[in-house]
Amino acid sequence: MTTPSDPAAFDVERLRALLERGGDVTVLDVRPTVEREEWSIPGSLHQDAYQALRAGDPDALAYGALPRDKPVVAVCAMGRTSTIATRLLRECGYDAYSLAGGMKAWSLAWNTAELAEPGASLIQVRRTGKG
Repeated sequence: MTTPSDPAAFDVERLRALLERGGDVTVLDVRPTVEREEWSIPGSLHQDAYQALRAGDPDALAYGALPRDKPVVAVCAMGRTSTIATRLLRECGYDAYSLAGGMKAWSLAWNTAELAEPGASLIQVRRTGKG
């Protein structure tokens, strides 16, 4: 299983921060379409490659055109299938990573926002991944 200390893994905080500042990254969701329709990371691309990746198909991601000029972060439900996708993408020359913990970890991520209120300093705590 992919862990945050894995050099081929992005942790949720790293991805969230990169997306918030408009950094160059492609998020590739490899979950089945039915899961993707429930919720997804805003701006992510989708390739329903779950079954092909789990079956070990070396061409599981061959039909999609991904930009080669920025990192690709593969996402699945818990981080296992995206690790397979990451390996395949790296074999094809992509700078690829797996989201550690997948959408499950994304759903548990929190961030803060400062709110301006006269005479008070408020900090809103909110979930990054809203499903």
